[in-house]
Amino acid sequence: MTAVELDFERAKARHILYKTKLRSLLYGIEVNEGPVISHLECSLGKWIHDHALKAYGHLPEVHELDQLHFQIHETGNELIGLYKSGFVSEARTGLYRIESYAVQLLDLLSRIEAKVREKGLAEGSAHASEVQINYGELVELGAALQELDKRIREQTEKTEEITRKAQENEAHFRDILRQAPVGIGILKGAGMVVEMANETYCSIVDRTEEELLGKSVYDVLPEVRSDVAPILSEVLASGKPFYGNEFELTLRRFGAPQRAFFNFVYQPLIEDGKVTGIIVIATEVTAQILAKEAVQASENQFRNVVQQSQFAKAILTGENYVVSMANDSMLKMWRRTLEEVEGKVLFELFPELNNQAFPEILRRVFTTGIAYREKEAIGFIDGPGGIRKHYVDFQYAPLFDVYGKVSGIMVSANDVTETVMFRHQIAEAAERLKMATEGTRLATWDLNIQTRQIIHSPRLAEIFGFGEDKVLTHPEMRAMVHPDDVHSIVEKAFAEALETGIYRYEARILHTDQSVHWIRTQGKILFNDGHQPMRMLGTMMDITEEKRSELALRTSEDKFRALAEFMPQLVWTADPDGNVNYCNQSVIRFTGLAAAELTVEGWLSIVCPEDQLNYAEHWDEALRTGEDFLLEHRFKRADGIFRWVSSRATPQKNADGKIQMWVGTTTDIHDSKLFIDQLESMVQQRTQELTVANKELLRTNMELAQFAYVASHDLQEPLRKIQTFATRVMDTEYENLTERGKDYFRRMQSSSMRMQQLIIDLLAFSRATSAEKHFEEADLNIVLHNVQEQMSELIRQNGATIIAEKLPVRPVIVYQVEQLFTNLITNAIKFTRPEAAPVIQIRTGEISGDMIALDESDPAARYQYVSFADNGIGFDQQFKDRIFQVFQRLHSRGTYEGTGIGLAICKKIVENHRGLIDAVGKPGIGSTFIIYFPL
Repeated sequence: MTAVELDFERAKARHILYKTKLRSLLYGIEVNEGPVISHLECSLGKWIHDHALKAYGHLPEVHELDQLHFQIHETGNELIGLYKSGFVSEARTGLYRIESYAVQLLDLLSRIEAKVREKGLAEGSAHASEVQINYGELVELGAALQELDKRIREQTEKTEEITRKAQENEAHFRDILRQAPVGIGILKGAGMVVEMANETYCSIVDRTEEELLGKSVYDVLPEVRSDVAPILSEVLASGKPFYGNEFELTLRRFGAPQRAFFNFVYQPLIEDGKVTGIIVIATEVTAQILAKEAVQASENQFRNVVQQSQFAKAILTGENYVVSMANDSMLKMWRRTLEEVEGKVLFELFPELNNQAFPEILRRVFTTGIAYREKEAIGFIDGPGGIRKHYVDFQYAPLFDVYGKVSGIMVSANDVTETVMFRHQIAEAAERLKMATEGTRLATWDLNIQTRQIIHSPRLAEIFGFGEDKVLTHPEMRAMVHPDDVHSIVEKAFAEALETGIYRYEARILHTDQSVHWIRTQGKILFNDGHQPMRMLGTMMDITEEKRSELALRTSEDKFRALAEFMPQLVWTADPDGNVNYCNQSVIRFTGLAAAELTVEGWLSIVCPEDQLNYAEHWDEALRTGEDFLLEHRFKRADGIFRWVSSRATPQKNADGKIQMWVGTTTDIHDSKLFIDQLESMVQQRTQELTVANKELLRTNMELAQFAYVASHDLQEPLRKIQTFATRVMDTEYENLTERGKDYFRRMQSSSMRMQQLIIDLLAFSRATSAEKHFEEADLNIVLHNVQEQMSELIRQNGATIIAEKLPVRPVIVYQVEQLFTNLITNAIKFTRPEAAPVIQIRTGEISGDMIALDESDPAARYQYVSFADNGIGFDQQFKDRIFQVFQRLHSRGTYEGTGIGLAICKKIVENHRGLIDAVGKPGIGSTFIIYFPL
């Protein structure tokens, strides 16, 4: 080994020695601190200043080495300062910085050594014996230092791991303390400075953690000083814990002084054998103490409270359940006076209770001393007017004597008969709504916006291409949206809904077979009191066929325009508002005007001034009614001559019946018009009155239909508000109402429910009258099965039996036939004899028109008939035509519920199918309704 190699190996060994001594200091090993603290006393520092700077000072790396060595000592002194200040973990953790500098230092030494050897600045070799001795020392020292360095690093890593776990445990412990259900705080020193206070402690004293930490508890809670300071001082001085039980303090919290009671422990905090503070563990028992104080007062007021309670209450004493007290509400339910029941045995007063569940429940409460509660229990009580059925929320609470033995039972009851009956009515209404929704093929859904959990009807799974028993999640539905529509339509609509509360879009979905389908979704967001979106309710409809129709319409329109350009007739189109937006070349040639002039300025510029008013009226009438536009008038030809033309326009509608555009043609009839006018003038006077009458009748009928439809919709909103506010008054103000007021509200609710059913039936009648007639091939057996499933609860409750032959497959309006079957089966179940369970027989077959006893039948045609026969109350045959009229009833509302519209809807549905309906009845025997579909 050369002298240069030996020289630099010594330098490296000296640096290792420095690191070892620094680690030793930080781990509590006694070493000479001088060479560690001073960079000049350090052996490597001496080498740099006494040798390297003199021998190699012309190399810039040597000066860089000197600066780095100084920085290492500065960092080491900083770590020593942390260690001596008690921040042991932080000091040891900082050793990684020394290691980082060490890598740089060793690299600099290697570079300096390389330059020295390259330039031959220290030629020659060390004396053999010196080299041997120094090298041996270096090897031995290096090995020892490296081993020590390795062991310290291992110990450092272990200590760091232990420290980390200890810190995690401490953090976990403090987190547990913070969440503990009891108040916990740590007070340090004679000044009782708050070092820690958990959430419960902060809540008890009504202070935030920031208001408590680092401050004397006497400064934060001065009102308690006089009560607790002597105790705290004694605990701090004696080191003995103090236990407080139901200790009373006056705390200023929640804006005012309050009496408070606590069970607490002042536990001395001992650190290094000395009491340095106090651990406070407190539980507030204010509520219990105040309750205890109130028990005595409430005992005196008990009977008075029972007597004045708004709920029915009675006290039964002894094992025989003798009625010792009953308030007015209980007497009213019993339909007895106090004189009739006081001092009497309960089951002698009401023997009918012996066959009910109440005696066994009373015996169990009296025996076990455990209270019993039940909601909406059914009970039958006899009294003036006979036995009545009650739904009751009740409680049997044991009463104990001074020896803790059950001496009696207090009965508390709340008659909820009206509420339960009302809920049953609501459930029936909900079922009808469900039937109506399923009839329209709408799917319903309910999305929890916070959890993204969704509840949906079976129809929604069918829309997505699954069976109705498939349950889909919200992510699964979103994943089936067409990739091109996810961000641009669905997510955009969702974001807008969070702002507006209204959710609406049309988008494509992909079924598992990758077929594309269109859906229309509409929904509404429900917000909480903080205007945070919580739930979204909505509906979904498959509009694939509608979209296909629109596509077909656009394709047809393109073909139409291409064909129109080659037609000699004047062909034009207009938008839904009647503005002309296209005309073919024949129009341009006839008028001599450019297309822009015609579409912008409109037709009126070429209509004869004398005809303009009539033209405008007819066109406006067509736009308003959606009927075809047909008018003979005069058009101005390019040469200025007015020619008679016949203009005709037909509205093009989508699947919903909404007008998409108007397609019109205009034909020159000038020559024939002059001839026809001569003929028409002779009959004009006779036909004018008929024309006016027909138009007026048409307008009147349309206005009546619109009125019925609009009234049915617009009346529901105020009616819902009447029902809502009436229910709120009954729920919140029930006890404040007089009995007459309660009766008025019950009558109002009953009347509003009847009116709502009337509106629903009127709406159904209006829909049956005005609905588009879309026929599709349907299996009537499936239709009947769907109706039976929808009515399963009603059928089960009434014990009805339906016997049906195999029905035909034929073109029908499916949802209307479902309504038809529903109404007929409902009638058969409703109008039953008390002594007989309903039996409905459904038969089918073919019949010749000349065999049907109806004037409207075609004798030359054949019909498919479906009959519904029941064993109900029947009817007199003289009323068979009357029962199909709107609002006509053969029985009073008190005898049989209904609005008198159901059979009128049946007749309208059958007429929509170009069929006939007949009824045959016999009082006390039953009725048969026969539907005839033309073949």
